[in-house]
Amino acid sequence: MNQREQETIVNADQLQQVCSQLYQKAGVAREYADTIAEMQVLMDLRGVPSHATRGVPGYVRGMINGDTNPNPDIKTLEDNPASALLDGDRGLGHLVAIHGMNLAIEKAKATSIGIVVVRNSKHFGAASSHAIRALEHDMIGFATTNGGGVNVAVFGARTNSIGNNALAFAIPAGEEPPIVLDMACGAAAAGRIGTARMYNQKIPLGWGLDENGEETDDPSRVAAILPAAGPKGSALAIIMDVLCGPLGGGLMGINKAYNPRNAPPEKIATAHFFFAINIANLTSVDQFKEEIDEQIRTTRKAEPRRGFDRVTVPGEIEWELTQERRANGIPLHKSQVVTLEELADELGVSVPWRM
Repeated sequence: MNQREQETIVNADQLQQVCSQLYQKAGVAREYADTIAEMQVLMDLRGVPSHATRGVPGYVRGMINGDTNPNPDIKTLEDNPASALLDGDRGLGHLVAIHGMNLAIEKAKATSIGIVVVRNSKHFGAASSHAIRALEHDMIGFATTNGGGVNVAVFGARTNSIGNNALAFAIPAGEEPPIVLDMACGAAAAGRIGTARMYNQKIPLGWGLDENGEETDDPSRVAAILPAAGPKGSALAIIMDVLCGPLGGGLMGINKAYNPRNAPPEKIATAHFFFAINIANLTSVDQFKEEIDEQIRTTRKAEPRRGFDRVTVPGEIEWELTQERRANGIPLHKSQVVTLEELADELGVSVPWRM
């Protein structure tokens, strides 16, 4: 069965409506439920199903069973003109991240840069869904997280020893789409390997190691993810861990897993780091955007080498895919659609694409 035969096409607005209502049924306030659903549908539109609505059932059940707080009391532990430390109260990571990124933006308006570290949170989905919130304010946005435990082998190692810490930059442009970098520090996100497993597809060699420490192309046998670009991905993962862990008074991912030292839960839970840079406080926004536009256009003119149809900048393919899927619908794996529909039936949420 080819990939298309395994998929159902779903309208983006209908998908967002269902996801928002599911979050509300789990106790999330409508204001946040709508925003979180919009974030996740955007990732489906951008072609990132590993961090999109596929995760909704797990997030919802986590709140229903009490593991995740749908209505967290987010506390400010440290507050300075350009920085802050927040406690997320075990809240849904997307919700907590909205507070963190918004606060970074507000601080950047006043001081040129805003830095916010968040601890005691949960998985926040795609890092880019938070970084891009800075774009509408003519700011550069950045987000990273150290969630997910240790599932990446440090360069040269046979077993897991660092988290697959994701990071994202969002840079505004003028007439061109923004530059958006969203990457895991591993060769692939765990969710992307899960997507390959769901579609019964092989993965490229160089993505993961099996239980014997050997490279594998079977997604079901991956016991450790390899770092992206070898030592470079390893180094990035460690640095992202520093920004999210010790900088907020928490632990590095490896110590959460292997050496917790009886640390309190808030120091072991998922943590995030956000910053926003106010371009207008440093240079002309118009000139900045003109230069970014020129960079994008010049990059496109580069002659592609053999095996490549064209040259693009980070986020360009995802931007184009978003326009196409808004018009024609989002392809979702049929098993994901069934899982969403079953949860909707269980919680009394209507599913418009079945009508």
